[in-house]
Amino acid sequence: MSGVIGGVVGAGLMKVRPPPPAITSQKVTIAPQSLAGGASATLLPATTYKYAIVIFHGDGAAEVRVDVTVNATTTSIYGNEQAIELVAGQSISISATNTGTATASTPTIEIAFLNW
Repeated sequence: MSGVIGGVVGAGLMKVRPPPPAITSQKVTIAPQSLAGGASATLLPATTYKYAIVIFHGDGAAEVRVDVTVNATTTSIYGNEQAIELVAGQSISISATNTGTATASTPTIEIAFLNW
């Protein structure tokens, strides 16, 4: 007798299905950096995430402008502002510029993302 009956193949062998994909999460923290007056720095080069949330803690200086580019759209916040950005299947890059004359700090930035 051949064929599948009740999930059994042939002489009592069970059909094996591949396991579902494993989903894991990771977190990256971009620590605060000191920037001299007028200086700029790339905090995150262009990176594509399937699904991520980017958290800006607001613990930086008010003089530090943080530019967040998702695909081709750039949004600016300042180091002392808290913000959350959702990224799904998009490229994101983050840079900072000290618009003041004295040394100032960028905010802490956390990126939590899923892998599958």
